[in-house]
Amino acid sequence: MNDFSGGAFGGPQAGNRNSQAKKRPWVLRHWGWSLAGLIVLAIILFVAFGPRPHPNYTFQPVTRGGLTMVVSATGTLAPRVQVDVGAEVSGRIDELYVDYNDHVTKGQKLAQINTDQIQAQLDQSRATLNQLQATLIQAEAKAKRFSSLIKTNNVSQQDYDTARADYLRAKAGVDLGSAQVKQYETSLAKAAIYAPIDGVVLDRKVSKGQTVAASFSTPVLFTLASDLRQMELDVDIDEADVGTVRSGQTASFTVGAYPDRKFDAKLILVRSASQTVQNVVTYKGVMVVDNSQLLLRPGMTATAEIATGHLPSSVLVPNAALRFVPPASEVKGVAAAPGGPGMGRVWTLESNKLKPHDIKLGGSDGHATQVVKGDLKPGDQVVTDAKMPGQP
Repeated sequence: MNDFSGGAFGGPQAGNRNSQAKKRPWVLRHWGWSLAGLIVLAIILFVAFGPRPHPNYTFQPVTRGGLTMVVSATGTLAPRVQVDVGAEVSGRIDELYVDYNDHVTKGQKLAQINTDQIQAQLDQSRATLNQLQATLIQAEAKAKRFSSLIKTNNVSQQDYDTARADYLRAKAGVDLGSAQVKQYETSLAKAAIYAPIDGVVLDRKVSKGQTVAASFSTPVLFTLASDLRQMELDVDIDEADVGTVRSGQTASFTVGAYPDRKFDAKLILVRSASQTVQNVVTYKGVMVVDNSQLLLRPGMTATAEIATGHLPSSVLVPNAALRFVPPASEVKGVAAAPGGPGMGRVWTLESNKLKPHDIKLGGSDGHATQVVKGDLKPGDQVVTDAKMPGQP
């Protein structure tokens, strides 16, 4: 007879094993899940409290050398001489003899305004003048005759006075008629438009067949510029810089059409009158520009640098380092930079930590600035930029 009191069918031994398994801790019973949770927790704690990555810094060296100080200004290129050619008479444009970019000489005919109405008025005024001249001849003869008769008392004083007044009135009428004829002759001449200067046609503002009215203001037909081989650059100089610029200083400038090329200029005038735009006060500076290659055109925007002086061998710091602002997380506990004019701060890296250097600044050429006072020396590497790992 088989004994089923123990074994795999739920005997006392199986019951003991099940109760022992239930008494084991949950971590031991589910050790795989527990291990995964610990790993995740460790990663979170590392990210939250572990060491932060330092930025990747860009450096430039402190140097020693001479420095040409410059003042930067922006402006617009323009012809040395620019003239608007207008019409002094009204009428239809019958002919146009020039177009954009055409070269013209002084006295060259540019356009012709229709003269039908002016010619009719001129013809009428001439006919009226002829009548007035005939009247004058008669009045003059009568006045002379009466002048002789009054001496012999053969005409009354009243008749003589009347004849004399008729003569003077006829003479005034001839003078007025002559003036009207001259006026219409002048208008007829003004219907032909001529170039007042040698130059080039910058703009044509009318078309053939268009009617212009010169009743209240002079309509502009053309804009002419003098020889574009000599141009001028009008720049706006900031009020803070105007004390260092003066006529005769040299300059260089760039334009958007040729960004990699510098053009030479010379400052010939700094106007005394100021101009204020959005609370910024500037003074107009005028430069002459050699444009013999005809690369430059009127209206181009230029960025100029005016040479205001030269410094001998000096310690120079890159301007990029003066503009650099370090991440706040990298300079905790560092005192604020001292204020005041002419002061600046740059940073070096020592033992993987940023170190500030407060310096007094001198002149600048727009790329580097003279260090007048400070602990920097040639060869020191100053920070110009910082990017966190993975940052483009």
